[in-house]
Amino acid sequence: MRTITTLALVLALGACNDENKGSGDGGVDLYRGDGILRTDIDNKCAEISRKAELPPVDMLLALDTSYSMDYLQKWPSVKAALKAFVSDPRFAYIGMGLQYFPLRAQCKVDDYANPAVPIGPLLTTAGAIASSLDDQRMAGGTPMVPMLQGVVDYTRSYAEKNSERRTVVVLATDGIPDTSCISGGTPNSLANVVAVAQAAATGKPAVPVFVIGVGSELTSLDQIAKAGGTTSAFLVDTSKDIQSAFLDALNDIRRELACEYKVPPPPSSEIGIDYAAVKVRYTGGSGSELFINVGKLENCEQAGDKGWYYDDPKKPTKILLCEKTCKKASSTDDSKIDVIFGCKPIPA
Repeated sequence: MRTITTLALVLALGACNDENKGSGDGGVDLYRGDGILRTDIDNKCAEISRKAELPPVDMLLALDTSYSMDYLQKWPSVKAALKAFVSDPRFAYIGMGLQYFPLRAQCKVDDYANPAVPIGPLLTTAGAIASSLDDQRMAGGTPMVPMLQGVVDYTRSYAEKNSERRTVVVLATDGIPDTSCISGGTPNSLANVVAVAQAAATGKPAVPVFVIGVGSELTSLDQIAKAGGTTSAFLVDTSKDIQSAFLDALNDIRRELACEYKVPPPPSSEIGIDYAAVKVRYTGGSGSELFINVGKLENCEQAGDKGWYYDDPKKPTKILLCEKTCKKASSTDDSKIDVIFGCKPIPA
């Protein structure tokens, strides 16, 4: 199972000349508010200290309630883990919705596009999710293709209306597509689930697909996760503590999403930020070190566990940590990353 833990990010937009940061002595106070900015008349530089924001996260959980979930205490354990997650006050402002499969009309895509609990902040939806879980009974097969088609349709529509948030699908299942839906529509095969996940992750807006497999022999689910832009599935071994492992998987997904950060805008139209001069510094248990701007996702492997990149190098709005870097930087809850920007000269 992949393991990723929490990360805090503090953004500091750094001065060109550290000797001129103090008040007085020719310093002109240009900005106070979210941070403190001071500029030196001669060097035309500034220091800005601001906190970067985690992107708000919403997830639609697609939960398998087929007959096989009744075995080996899978359903009671998954239900208990979900109740613990949604009731945790730390996650009150994470958005979550819930859909089950199979539904009564097992192969009807439109039905799956109408979630049992629509996405909303857990502060308001936790009770509805807990009640919905209590009402479920296991039945039917695993019509994964029509389910994922409907869930992605709903989630993409939601993402279009909430572009300031990051929206993902989390598929939790104890099996792979079966012989459900053999007539009409898209055949219910693993290859077609992979195709739907890939279309979700590469479409506009992109909807990544995470996968939690409840069982020790579900490595084929990695294909769905990889196509969905999330590398590999989280596998919950049913011979061990299912409840704890499922809760760990949900937390790992939450933490992984925390490796993407908004770049705050310059506090003044007079101050230009030199995004090409950025330094990303990681501080953990073994000390501090600088990470490397690899330019784009495809170059992450070149930097090992020290890579990062912008969402758009020309007009950056997000700082993205490469996967291995995310795992390293998120290894403990008190890890910290400082992102230090230089400033462009202030116009005379």
